[in-house]
Amino acid sequence: MKKIVLSLFLFLAAFFFLAPATVAQTLKVGITSKTLFYLPYYLAQKKGLYAAENLKVELILIGRSDVQLQALIAGELHFASMNPDGIIVINEKGGNLKVIAGTDNAAPYILVGGKTYKRLEDLKGAKLGVSSLRGGGTSILLDFLKSKGLQHPRDFAMVVVTGGTSARLTALESGAIAGAVLGIPYSDIAIDQGFNRLGDTLEVIPVYQFNALNANPAWTEKNRSTVVRFLKAHIRSLRWIYEHPDQAAEFFTSEMGVKPPYARRGVDYFTKNKIFPIDGAVTLEGLKLNIEVQARDGVLKEPLPPPEKYVDLSYLKQAQKELGL
Repeated sequence: MKKIVLSLFLFLAAFFFLAPATVAQTLKVGITSKTLFYLPYYLAQKKGLYAAENLKVELILIGRSDVQLQALIAGELHFASMNPDGIIVINEKGGNLKVIAGTDNAAPYILVGGKTYKRLEDLKGAKLGVSSLRGGGTSILLDFLKSKGLQHPRDFAMVVVTGGTSARLTALESGAIAGAVLGIPYSDIAIDQGFNRLGDTLEVIPVYQFNALNANPAWTEKNRSTVVRFLKAHIRSLRWIYEHPDQAAEFFTSEMGVKPPYARRGVDYFTKNKIFPIDGAVTLEGLKLNIEVQARDGVLKEPLPPPEKYVDLSYLKQAQKELGL
């Protein structure tokens, strides 16, 4: 009897310890720039939060939202983290993409002018750097300047600068543009270098679904468990930033090269103003503004659709439930 038990024990030991480990599933996530806006993804990757869900996540830098959208439709990306304005445009043309979670639920932008541009009025006739000609940060810029009496194209021109906030800061430093909206803390860096603070867009637009996690239902509906596991890691990353701001700032410095004083200022600003949704939530109120912006751009017509048209929160709710939220 003892020999049988011993043999069974050895068999089970061999099964559990010698059996090959389950291969982690690879996911590809598109992001626009390696900046504070995307800190939760890099943190989840480097801190092993994706690995804890048996996922291997590749973060792919794609500076243009239109390219991200096409990659998402073609199945070359599993998720695209970008402004949902493009999702609205695609869906109104017959497509079917969905916002499934939030990443940045406001647009913390500071309008920064070159060293000779000290007032908003000085921007008349100048070139302003933007990431695209419509949507996202560009819509924020246009709305802000319109509220101050400046309109495009009457009062200023726009130049597309690919690569996000850091690229616009470089263009500003080189003199290629007269001004641009810069995300925090890059705006602080520019101002400390002698550039001029011309306005805070949050004064005019406090709520906006600036950056969301977007997906293609053609893939997500067949891979619900994978999507939920990814979102659980996403939520854990967001919560980790709020619970460990010191370490988050240190990670921001080591991963993205932003010096400590600015890194901490950025993390504090994002958490204080709840830019990062601690539970991964989508701001439907903010998405409503995205829709209004698209109406002003002529993409949508009255009556405007509800924000729920472009959202599928079922995966997020399941992830929140499994995390006990």
